[in-house]
Amino acid sequence: MSGDITRSNLLPTGKEAHLLNALRDQKSNELALIDEKMAKDQLTVTACDLAIGKLEKSLTKAREMHRVYQDHSTNIKNTLRTLSFSSTRTVVQPDAPEPCKELSTLLGHEIPDREKKLRAESLELAIFCDKLEITIGNLEEELRCTHHTKAVALETLQAAKNHRADIQGLVDNIQSCFRAIKKVPTEVWAEIFRLRVEEDNRHFLVEDCPERKSTALTLSHVCQPWRRIALGTPQLWETAHWRSGPNGNVKPDMIASMRDRANDGPFTVVASHGQLFPSSLPSTHDVLTISQSLQEYTLHLLVERAEEKMAAPLYQPIFFSPSALTVQVQSAEPLRSTFLYRNLVSSFSNMKKLTFINFFPALAFSEPFRQLTYLKIDTVTDQKPYNLGQLLVESLEELHLAHNGPSNLPSLGHAISLPNLKRLGITPFEHVLLGQLRLPALTDLTIVYPNVDTDVDTAPWIKSVGAVLSNVTALRFDWTNAPRVKASTLAEPLSPTPVVAPVVTPTIDMLSVLRKLQPYATHLEEVDFMDGSLHGVELSGFLDEVLEVSAVIFKKVIIERCTGISRTDCERLSQQVEKLKVIETFHQV
Repeated sequence: MSGDITRSNLLPTGKEAHLLNALRDQKSNELALIDEKMAKDQLTVTACDLAIGKLEKSLTKAREMHRVYQDHSTNIKNTLRTLSFSSTRTVVQPDAPEPCKELSTLLGHEIPDREKKLRAESLELAIFCDKLEITIGNLEEELRCTHHTKAVALETLQAAKNHRADIQGLVDNIQSCFRAIKKVPTEVWAEIFRLRVEEDNRHFLVEDCPERKSTALTLSHVCQPWRRIALGTPQLWETAHWRSGPNGNVKPDMIASMRDRANDGPFTVVASHGQLFPSSLPSTHDVLTISQSLQEYTLHLLVERAEEKMAAPLYQPIFFSPSALTVQVQSAEPLRSTFLYRNLVSSFSNMKKLTFINFFPALAFSEPFRQLTYLKIDTVTDQKPYNLGQLLVESLEELHLAHNGPSNLPSLGHAISLPNLKRLGITPFEHVLLGQLRLPALTDLTIVYPNVDTDVDTAPWIKSVGAVLSNVTALRFDWTNAPRVKASTLAEPLSPTPVVAPVVTPTIDMLSVLRKLQPYATHLEEVDFMDGSLHGVELSGFLDEVLEVSAVIFKKVIIERCTGISRTDCERLSQQVEKLKVIETFHQV
C-alpha cells in the first residue's frame, strides 16, 4: 500500500481511523464477492472433471466397439470373397459321379443364399459403424469443449486468487495501522532504543570491531515516528565513534551532530590510539568545527599492546580538550607504558576525570594529572607492582580501585591525604592501601566483589575497611563479579510466572559483610545491594537488630538484581526503612 499511514509506527488519528475502517469494510466486501465467484468457478471445475471422466469412459467404450464391428465386417468380406471363389468351382460335368453331383447341387443352393445374407449383414454393419463413428466424433468434440470450459474456469480461478491476494494485502496493510505495537508509548520506545544503543556500545568496547555505524543513527532512519523519538532522546547520542575514512580523515560533522543531539548530557568519543596520529588528523576547518561543538566530553581511547613504546612526538597537540579520559587496553594482559602515560599527561594535562582499564604506568615519574577529580583503575596485575601514589592528587573527589588479583598490588610509598575525596570504590584486595590514606570527607563507600575465582576471606580486610567508615552515610555492595555456579527456577516478586535465572553463590555474601561493618558505620543511612544473593528474612532480622541496638532506621535501602527477595519480604522491609527500592529482583520458588 502506497500510503505511508500503513508504514507509520503511530496510531491513526480519529479521522484517519474512520477512513481506514471504511476502506477496510469496502475491500472486505470485495473479498466476499471474489470468494463467491471463486466458489462458482470451483464448482465449474469440479463439474468439468466429473463430465470429462464420463466422456472419456464412453469414448473408450465406443472406440472399442467400433474396432470390434470393423473387425467383424472385415471377416464377413473375407468370407464373401471365399464363397464367391467357391461358387465357381461347384459346377461338375455330366459324367461326374453321383456324390459329386449331390455336392454341387447342395452348394449351388446354399452359397447364393449365404452370400445374400452376408451381404445384407455387411451392409448393416457398415451403416452401424458409420453411426458409431459419428457418435465417437460427437464424444470427442464434447470432451474438447469440456476441457476448454475447465481451462477457462481454472484461469479465471487463478486470476481471482491473484486479485484476492492483492486485495487481502490491502486489507492487511490497513489492519496493520491498528496493531498493538503502535500503542507502545513514546517513552517505552525511547527506553528500548536506549538499551539497544547501550548494548551495542558495550560490545564495541569489548570486541575488536572495525568501523561501525551509529546505532542511534540507524534507528533514526527507520521511519518518521522513530526518527522523532530518536532525535528527542539525548541518551542515544552520548557515544560517538571516531571513524577514519578511506582518505585518512575523520568525520567531524558526525561527531558535531551527535554532540548537538546529546544536548547538555554526558558525551563520549571512542577512538583508537592509532587514529590520533598526524596522518589521521582532520583539516584545520574540521578541527575548528569539532573544537566548537565539543565542550565537556569523555575521550575513550582504545590501545593495542603493539603501541606500547610510542614516543611523545607522535602526538599532535590535542585540539579538543576532553574533561574525562578513558584508556582501555583491549587485551587480557595489562599494559605497562610510561611512554603512553607521558603522552597522555602532556596532551591532557587539565584532565578532570581519568579511567585506566588494563593499563598503568611502568615507571615512577613526576608528571601527575594535577586537576583530577575522578580516578578509576580497573586492571589485573602483573609480576611488578607500581606506584599508585603519583595518581592520587589532593583534588580527587571520587576514587575507584579494582585490581583483580591479590598479589603485587600498587604501593603508595607514604601516607597520602585526600581531603576532598567523598566517594570511594574498592575490592577487598585494596584494603592494605586504606591504612595509608587519610579520607576525612569520605561519605560514600562501594565494596566490589573481585573478579577472581579464588575464595575471599573477610578476616584480613574488615577491620581496614571499618577504619574509614566513621563518616560514611552510604554503603554499597556490588556483587556483579560473584561466581554463578548453577541455575534455578525463580519468579519475580510481582509475577507468579517462573523464570530461570542464575543463583549467585559467592564465597562471601553481602549481608554477612554488612553485619561486620555496621558497628563501624555509626552514621550509615543508605545501603545498596547489587547483583548478589540476599535472603529477605535474614535482612529483615538484621534491620530489627539494628533498630533494637541503636534505634537507627535506614533512610534508604536499594535491592538491585538480587535473588532471594519475595513479595512478602518487600512488604516487611518497606515497614523497616524509610524508603525501599527494589529493581529486577527474583526469589526462588
